[in-house]
Amino acid sequence: MSWSLPNNYSFEDIEREVSEYWNKNGIRKKVLEKAWKEREGRPLFTFLEGPPTTNGFMHAGHARGRIYKDVMIRLHLLRGYRVWAQGGWDTQGLPVEIEVEKKFGVKSKREIEEKIGVSRFIEECKKSVDFYINEWIKDNERLAVWLDYENAYQTRHPRYLETVWSFLKKAHDHGLLYRDYRVVPRCPRCGTALSNHELSLGAEVVRDPSLYFKVKAKNNDFYFIAWTTTPWTIIANRALAVNPDAEYVLVEIKGEKYLIAEQLLDSILSKLNVSSVNKISKFKGKELVGMSYLHPLAEEVPANANCIPPNCTVVAAEYVTLTEGTGIVHTAPAHGPEDFETGSRYGLQVWTPLRDNGYFGEDAGAFAGLWFKDANKKVIEALAKKGLVLLSEEVEHEYPHCWRCGTPLIYYPSAQWFFKTTAIIEKMRNALNETTFRPNWGYSRMDSWVSSSRDWCISRERYWGTPLPIWRCEKCGYTQVFGSIEELEKASGRKLEDPHKPAIDEIVLKCPRCGGEMRREPFVADVWADSGVAHTAALRQLNLEGLHSLIYPYSFALEPPEQVRGWFYTLLITSTILHGRSPYRTLGMHGLILDSQGQKMSKSKGNVVMARDAMRRHGADQLRLFMCYRNSPWQDIRYVDKEITEIGGKLRIIYNVVKFLVSYAQLDKWNPNKLEEDLKFVTLVDRWILTKLNKVIKESVENAENFELHLASKALYDFLVEDLSHRYIVAVRRRVWIEEEAPEKRATYATLYTVLKRSLPLMAAFTPYHAEYLYQAIAKNLGFESKESVMMEEISELPEGVLDSRGESIIENAFKAVDAILAYRASKGMRRRMPIKRVSLLLEQQLTDGEKREVAELISGMANVTSVDIVGEPPKGYVSEISIEGGSKVFIIEESDEETLLLGYAKELIRRIQLMRKEARLNYDDFIEVELSTPSETLKKAIEHHKGYIMSETRASVLKEGRVDSGKEFEIDEEKVRIQIKKV
Repeated sequence: MSWSLPNNYSFEDIEREVSEYWNKNGIRKKVLEKAWKEREGRPLFTFLEGPPTTNGFMHAGHARGRIYKDVMIRLHLLRGYRVWAQGGWDTQGLPVEIEVEKKFGVKSKREIEEKIGVSRFIEECKKSVDFYINEWIKDNERLAVWLDYENAYQTRHPRYLETVWSFLKKAHDHGLLYRDYRVVPRCPRCGTALSNHELSLGAEVVRDPSLYFKVKAKNNDFYFIAWTTTPWTIIANRALAVNPDAEYVLVEIKGEKYLIAEQLLDSILSKLNVSSVNKISKFKGKELVGMSYLHPLAEEVPANANCIPPNCTVVAAEYVTLTEGTGIVHTAPAHGPEDFETGSRYGLQVWTPLRDNGYFGEDAGAFAGLWFKDANKKVIEALAKKGLVLLSEEVEHEYPHCWRCGTPLIYYPSAQWFFKTTAIIEKMRNALNETTFRPNWGYSRMDSWVSSSRDWCISRERYWGTPLPIWRCEKCGYTQVFGSIEELEKASGRKLEDPHKPAIDEIVLKCPRCGGEMRREPFVADVWADSGVAHTAALRQLNLEGLHSLIYPYSFALEPPEQVRGWFYTLLITSTILHGRSPYRTLGMHGLILDSQGQKMSKSKGNVVMARDAMRRHGADQLRLFMCYRNSPWQDIRYVDKEITEIGGKLRIIYNVVKFLVSYAQLDKWNPNKLEEDLKFVTLVDRWILTKLNKVIKESVENAENFELHLASKALYDFLVEDLSHRYIVAVRRRVWIEEEAPEKRATYATLYTVLKRSLPLMAAFTPYHAEYLYQAIAKNLGFESKESVMMEEISELPEGVLDSRGESIIENAFKAVDAILAYRASKGMRRRMPIKRVSLLLEQQLTDGEKREVAELISGMANVTSVDIVGEPPKGYVSEISIEGGSKVFIIEESDEETLLLGYAKELIRRIQLMRKEARLNYDDFIEVELSTPSETLKKAIEHHKGYIMSETRASVLKEGRVDSGKEFEIDEEKVRIQIKKV
């Protein structure tokens, strides 16, 4: 590798060269191995990877989270911690299956068995996982996300999935695992139940019917007015629920009698445009219980014609609210958890003609063959024909959809396996007290979610997943749960090569109780149970259980806030059972990536930016810096290409600072061999930048450790750009132009070198490609003894000897004076290069004569003032007085005269010549010949008076004024000049 610093900065070239260097020398692997094996006894940082699902490619939202994870890992590597950074992959479950279904054009679970076959389908799942793992590793490495991929855990690994088994076995032993017939959320397309904590992951705002319909009371002359937003469930209606403590009124409207909750009457009348009604009588909800009604769809659905008590009666339910609707809620025990519980209490029939694939069967009568959502319209039409629709509107509300395929869910009755989460809520809440959340509001959000936990439906009716290790006797119901493959092999007398379906289903055991056949319950585990045991299974897969006491609980894990209801939650459940404590010390959360219009990115909208495309346009480091610098990690970020380029532009400026040091240091044959000696000659401005560097390192590290990566990156990169490049370099540039050997010039090189050498390791946490390249460029071009990678350095503060808080304060005040003078210029419309003749500065601090000289020179050079005086009292005869922060004052004594005017023109000429040097891509040390041609007597006079100054500033060995036919023409205050330069 050349590690040269060409004039034409290219992030593409930098990242390509660094990537080749890392790969050729195995740098990632070396850094991670050294950080673990050679740092015993050091403070620990253990990272728990939230495993990416191997069912697609990385997009910008994924990239954001992975950048933050990597920054936190690198920060601790660079701080000398012993770091555990094992990668991980979520390789099973419905997400993977759906990806394979797309490949084969499969649209339902049934087609898998009929068109593909379970064995082949599972093999295709394995192949798909292998493909996407390889693609994710490519993107991770391109993004410079350094995890241990060689030893990454995979949820499909036999040793890994055994941990899910051990969790279920322990739950069973403690009476927390049970089988029950319940109504649970179900995806009709995927053909499996879901858990309650998955519902929020796929909730969507939709428009549905809001139906107020009439239900005729049996043996009475009035109608119950019921309300629903799911008219299709009326087909399976078995009761009407009322609030037992609410007041209900019987009213007459347009010749018909209606029973409605009194509190909601005015709202309904308003909807019907009815101003007044005749109230006939009033009832408490509890008085209505037991009253019978005629099923509104008795003629359309044959099974409803024989709806006899306790079915088709009024029941009481506390969940009936009086905030919307009518106070009378239609109840279908087969299609709602609360309906099911109410039905169980009253002995209602749990009946539905809906099939588990979302379509109505033949017993649905007039609605047979309809998709459940499509049945809404038909039900309303059927009721309307019979005059039973009081009012039909549309309402916008949240409806659960499958978090993977996007299909609307149904509540459906089936026998499933549940984990009794409700029994360990307090233990989980107590465990949460051990965890720090970043941001802090994460704690209350998660505590609230845990507090309202429901039992976890842990079974899934799918194929590619961790098989439930539950064998149940078909004859007597005896159940046995196995906690390991070894236990199962011992019980069955068979060697199990692959614990997945279909092989595991071939194992039939003899019931120890009745001698009958015990077969495995035909489910796989919820995929969240797979990733939810990563805290233990990741080590178990590697046969490193002995490290558990050292690594556990993990120092840090990071995911989006919705994982409070997903991965974070299931980790806490399993850890509470297996270890009795929280699995993580600190949880970080990161926000979403929005498009440039502020819309959430989604494939359906077509506004998703893939990580590869983003890196192709901007490179990895610009993307990384944008993600860290733009907002706090937990805020949403708009993905705007222009902003990425603007923030990423800081890297070009830092590159130019390094190029400045290397170019001039090489020209003067300076190297850091006598660094300590050279630092003895530092000036006030040198000590200012060194002292400020020390503060920035502390501030940046503290903020990063607190996961405030926006503050950490701003502190570092603003320092390198604003303080180092825009102030320090400008302040000391003339020192490096001194031709002879000078202590102040060597001090400048020593200072710049020290700042960069100390900054680059911290920079490596955020923008590792540039940090590596610049580190190696300084090392190879200036000849200091470097490590194999900047990632093998350690972030450290400067020794006290070079720090100077007093000097820092003096220079800060001097820069405030510079800013005040520049603001004065702007208010007067003065050009930056037109000198002010004379300024006096009254400082609050007492300065030595040497300090006064340094401050005067600094202000003179940076504010373009010909003469600067440091005074002890306000001068007489000043043009303007400017107060600056801290009590000091600036006095403008004299703005300009002919002498300052000519100097200003000389500086304007210098700027044009420097621009031409840049366009010609000349090196810092290249000398040039300059020819100028101008009809302006003023410009000629400026050239004559300041020839030496112009030559020294532009590294011109020849400067002559005459006739120039080529070159470039410029205009300065309407004075024209043509300039031609030529490299010597």
